[in-house]
Amino acid sequence: MVRLRRERSVDWPREHHDLVRSALAKLDPWSYRVAVMDPSIGAEYAAVGSTGAFVIAIYGVEGYVEPKGVGVTIDGRPLQGVRRVAKAAKAAKGLLLDKHVFVDVVPILCLTKAAAGVSRSVSSVRVVRLADLVNEISGRPRVLELDSAKKGAAALGTVLPTVAGPRSEEEDG
Repeated sequence: MVRLRRERSVDWPREHHDLVRSALAKLDPWSYRVAVMDPSIGAEYAAVGSTGAFVIAIYGVEGYVEPKGVGVTIDGRPLQGVRRVAKAAKAAKGLLLDKHVFVDVVPILCLTKAAAGVSRSVSSVRVVRLADLVNEISGRPRVLELDSAKKGAAALGTVLPTVAGPRSEEEDG
């Protein structure tokens, strides 16, 4: 008999959420919308913008990330949460399709405390250091209009306020 290990969602401390939110705040507010997702979906945040849709799950374990086979380990322990965030991306894609936003959803597992090298894919999930999160999202080709991004972010959760407001006459001039 094979025992399947079920991945449980973890309620990370507020510190981890603050780190991810401050990183996501660096995204261009005219091109991206960030939403807080329902934790039961499997990811904490979603970013939808000109380069696509992304679901972001926090992974706050400390240690050194090492590649092992097709996956990675942190101080010898296998990385957890990969299946959970992949399922969150599938659920998010369904929510986006309901709102007629036709874009693939990239699942990201964000390492808030672990020391890691370059970003890598593990079973189609991008494992990214916190410092590389903004570049991972914004460094892709443009595939989505801003109106669709706004609809998509609203479909995925509670949209966080941005610093983008009305433009002043000096900026337009």
